[in-house]
Amino acid sequence: MISFQARLMYSEPCAESQIRILRFAPLEGDALFPHHLPGQYALLTFPGFAARPYSIANLPNGHILEFHIRNGHSGASAYASSSLSIGEVVDISGYGGTCLYNEDCEHSLILVAGGTGLAPMLAIAEAALADNPDRRVSLFHGGRHKEDLYADRLLSGMAEKFSSFLYHPVLSDDQLSGIPSGLVGDIALATLKPDDKVRIYASGPVEMLRRLHESALAAGLSADLIHSDLSEFDKRMAADEGVIA
Repeated sequence: MISFQARLMYSEPCAESQIRILRFAPLEGDALFPHHLPGQYALLTFPGFAARPYSIANLPNGHILEFHIRNGHSGASAYASSSLSIGEVVDISGYGGTCLYNEDCEHSLILVAGGTGLAPMLAIAEAALADNPDRRVSLFHGGRHKEDLYADRLLSGMAEKFSSFLYHPVLSDDQLSGIPSGLVGDIALATLKPDDKVRIYASGPVEMLRRLHESALAAGLSADLIHSDLSEFDKRMAADEGVIA
């Protein structure tokens, strides 16, 4: 991985949620970040904490790296949400991940995001629409409560701008009129038709990813059309348990 530093230039909470949007810029005004691919993550090191992976939410442009961070009330995420100051410099290593946007595929896309797993799905959606504004892109964003749908206004705006972009909010706990209730992966897969040519990208809690993979395979979708970082989660878990993965 490439290591570099970045300066925090934007930090704003999302209304009524525990999510904070962070944007970093290169240290020098004319410098550029190393190129990343839509769907990748970077390792961020905040002072006093070990490096942690956070997915990149924006298209590669060299000038900004955006991250969506949930306040976990302790640890690195809590520091980033409550103590990290504008102008502060952090160490970044990048980039990693296997949930990579395939620019050569013309299939319709189903993007499934749980919580802040929206970040890489947002980057992939923007990349796909930039490549082909007429390609159908269906983004399902799931949360337990209404405030977990922290990008509702942004995604609704994208749906108004692009007729081919379909935004589907999903809640597992709260019951609200007009918003489907259930598990976001199940609801996304329920929209599939037998003759659909689709490619699925997903990001979120590991339990969500595992269930989605199993259900998509059971529905007859080829494994090479299902993308997430599930395999990396499994490798990390095996390493933590002292098992060679």
